[in-house]
Amino acid sequence: MQVDTRNFPKRKKVASEKFVFQPSTLDKLIIGIWEQLHSSINLDPKAIFEQFQITPMATSAVIHHSTANVTTMDMLDTTNDSTHDSFSQMNVFCRKVTQASRVCRSIEMIVQARWTELFEEQIQLRTAAAPEISVTKHRKSVFMEACQDFGWSEKELRNKMAIWRGYKEVKDAAGWSALVFAGMGIYRFCKYRVGFDNDAMKRLRKLRKRLEVAADTLHPNWRQLLAIVGEPSPLQYPGHPHEWVVFEDGTDPIPLQQTYLDRNRYFAFEHIDESIIDESAWGCEDPRWVPQNDTIARMNGQFICTSCGEKQSDNPKLNACFCFPSLFGCVKRKPAPVQVFRTPDGKNNGLLALTSFERGAAIGELVGLITKGVCGRDVMDSSTPLANYQIWQERIGNYTRFANHSCKANAQSSTFTWLDTQRVIIVSKGIEAGTEITLDYGDKYWAGLNKACLCGESCCRYRTRDRPLK
Repeated sequence: MQVDTRNFPKRKKVASEKFVFQPSTLDKLIIGIWEQLHSSINLDPKAIFEQFQITPMATSAVIHHSTANVTTMDMLDTTNDSTHDSFSQMNVFCRKVTQASRVCRSIEMIVQARWTELFEEQIQLRTAAAPEISVTKHRKSVFMEACQDFGWSEKELRNKMAIWRGYKEVKDAAGWSALVFAGMGIYRFCKYRVGFDNDAMKRLRKLRKRLEVAADTLHPNWRQLLAIVGEPSPLQYPGHPHEWVVFEDGTDPIPLQQTYLDRNRYFAFEHIDESIIDESAWGCEDPRWVPQNDTIARMNGQFICTSCGEKQSDNPKLNACFCFPSLFGCVKRKPAPVQVFRTPDGKNNGLLALTSFERGAAIGELVGLITKGVCGRDVMDSSTPLANYQIWQERIGNYTRFANHSCKANAQSSTFTWLDTQRVIIVSKGIEAGTEITLDYGDKYWAGLNKACLCGESCCRYRTRDRPLK
């Protein structure tokens, strides 16, 4: 595919733009979870437990919180003769966690959701022990005991429970990761319960495995937080975030390699952050080099952005170029909110946007093997005033490799010079959350391949070809 080096088109205002789609409370909840998952949030359990002086134990789920510190108490099995005491301990612990402003919010919601489960379990145990008493009376008795332990009025606890029950329902549908990484949208969703129905829970259940893939690969220690409620949960999806292919219908994710076994049993793909120069093609030279015209800056060892005219530097304190702040001149590149997913229309794998990308926003840099002379393969052609080169992502690259072609693409490639080296950036034309990210590979790409286009658009330019395996 050929890089489009033209200026990115400006968005035109149209009359219909005044009718802007407003996301629902469920949309806001889901987007908030994805944003938290792909942020630089620190959920290292050791650091959190040390900060709040918590020492979780394998069999612990009740923790007593005093004004001085937090100490662990052994969780009593709810099936023995001390069920009342253990529930009372959980009441005290949950109250302290809820009232302690310094406690990690993720821990707070975990404890509150778990307390809701124990509340219902307590009612079931007492009903089984004394079936002659109605469930309603047992519920009332357990509720009043909780009010006493919490030191709250019936109305106050009932209002709290309504929200905590929402946390539990979200957890039951989308898993613990939905609570751990939820943004502020979860409170509003659970409090007002607008759109909180069976369809919402069905949608959350479909997201459960996808959320866990992101949580396990981006925050591999997050499950250790669940020790605070005695919930053992081993890592299920280790490795790189894009070594797992997810399904939109909630099917269990599969390893990336497995999706290629029917074509190449020896398929392997290495994820890299920076392109690698093919020394057999270029020696020690980087063909992407673009010498700057600013003689003074060049003499002083400085790099000036040709787009904004500001100073460029890998040191964030010295950098003044913010053309693509998520990719260059930042402390550390944040993981892009995208996932590799199995397409339902025969295109094998694709790239899914987890959050929206505004028009002109960078989706990622296209990296791979910088080479030349490759024909009849999936490569991107690009050039500088000094050289023509190709970016080959067959065996090495990043998530941009999985952006499929569309004759009506929602993203495009554009060149950008960083530190005198040309980079190829995939830029959004305006992409909504949950949408497949697509590129128009261009006529040159299709001219060299005996492959049919599967984009399905009414404006498709290549649908008349034969359709061999991709």
